[in-house]
Amino acid sequence: MSDGRAHSWQPVGVYNAAGDQRWQALGVPEPLTIDPTDFDAVGVVADAVVNLRAHVMTTGLDAAMTVAAPEGWHQVVLTAKPGGSSVVVVRYFDLTLSRLRNVAEALTRRGWQLDEDGEGATLRQPPGTTATDAAFEVLAVLTVAGAPTTPRTATGSDASGAELDLRPPG
Repeated sequence: MSDGRAHSWQPVGVYNAAGDQRWQALGVPEPLTIDPTDFDAVGVVADAVVNLRAHVMTTGLDAAMTVAAPEGWHQVVLTAKPGGSSVVVVRYFDLTLSRLRNVAEALTRRGWQLDEDGEGATLRQPPGTTATDAAFEVLAVLTVAGAPTTPRTATGSDASGAELDLRPPG
């Protein structure tokens, strides 16, 4: 149905928890919400990892999911790479010294490598790592060292800067 006016917004066929159709700008994916306290969060994040990997296989470009952090905490970025590997990175941007030490210690105990610049840590996942295993790791580090368990938003992009939809099609 058209009223003859040009619109920059249109329904995209996705619905929120209340069943209401959402609106978003054409071509701009809405951020994914990840609730670390929800049992379904593993599936939500695993689907996002599958979408990233599919994009990499189609384009040959790295694709990343950036999970925003509550103020004063660490953000998490999972990057899917050509060849099937994944890299999960935590950056300490806004952490106090005490939080930085606690997060760094917790990540080290999980087998992460501290970055040489002292501003984060990295976990390299080899090809063949399941999307579910990657999702469990992302969820575990979102709340490591006492970080809040509040819902987070995640956005996707590739090496060209194109924004990616992290939700499964359909």
